[in-house]
Amino acid sequence: MTQTQMSKLLDVSDRTLRSWKKNRNKLYTLIERLDYAQAEELLSQKNNTHILKLLENQEYFHEYRAFERELFKFLVSKVDVIVLKKMTKDTTLSKEARARAAYLYSFLTQKPIKLSFTLKHPVGLYHERKQASGDGLASHYGLLSGVDAHRFNQYKTKGLN
Repeated sequence: MTQTQMSKLLDVSDRTLRSWKKNRNKLYTLIERLDYAQAEELLSQKNNTHILKLLENQEYFHEYRAFERELFKFLVSKVDVIVLKKMTKDTTLSKEARARAAYLYSFLTQKPIKLSFTLKHPVGLYHERKQASGDGLASHYGLLSGVDAHRFNQYKTKGLN
């Protein structure tokens, strides 16, 4: 990573970075060896916005492949699933997003959650998926479709989607 990228990523001045290079050379060396794109992605995950984008996907995704790519990346990332459980109770989220959070929590942990509401109109895990997939776990939460297990297994084994 270049010094300019470090400055932008960490929101510190070039002068501070030069100081780190002299006084905290191990820290500077560590940051220098990181990949900028991966470091940026890791820093963005601290506030769970990536999870919110998946749950409220009608606002962020306009094609299924892009949603699927982010979903699969999330599912294999070993993120703390307690966050999903907390999101099922977060009333600032839409009911659809809360049902999606409950589904993903159950998908990852094999533990069902009881929701305090029901969806009036079933929606898919991805907002444009209108056909039922036959996923019993998804229908338990009022969703039409869940994770495509065949494509997810393909992603896990080959890293493709």
